[in-house]
Amino acid sequence: VSYGDAVSAAVELLNMRAVSPYVLRLREAQPRPGWDLQLSSLQRLNFTIMETRCLVRSGARLNACEFKEDGVCSVPVPQRGSHLALNVTCVDSTVDPIRVKRFWPLLRVAVKMVAAGINLFKVIVR
Repeated sequence: VSYGDAVSAAVELLNMRAVSPYVLRLREAQPRPGWDLQLSSLQRLNFTIMETRCLVRSGARLNACEFKEDGVCSVPVPQRGSHLALNVTCVDSTVDPIRVKRFWPLLRVAVKMVAAGINLFKVIVR
C-alpha cells in the first residue's frame, strides 16, 4: 500500500464516520521517508484535511466540493495491530492567532516574576 493510498483511505474513513457534518478533503500530506509498502510495522500518517462546503449527507463528489475558509483539521493516524487508530484534532483557523497574541503578554509577566524571584534569592544569599 502506497503512502498516498493510505492517506486517501484515512480521509475516506473519516468521511464515512462523519466526524464533521461537512465533507473533509485532503489539503496536504507530509511525505514519510522509508514508508513500508507491506505495512509490516507501525506506520504513521501525517496529513491536513479541511472541511468543504458540501454536507456529508449530500453525497457530493469529493473533488467537486470547495474548501470552507475556516476549520482546518490535522490527523495523526498510527496503526495498532490490524486496526487503524484515528485521533482527529480540528482547529478553527480564525481562533488560533488570537490565543497566541494573548499568550505573549502573560509570558512577559511570568519572565519578570521569575527574574524578580532570582534577584530576591541573590540578596538573601549574600
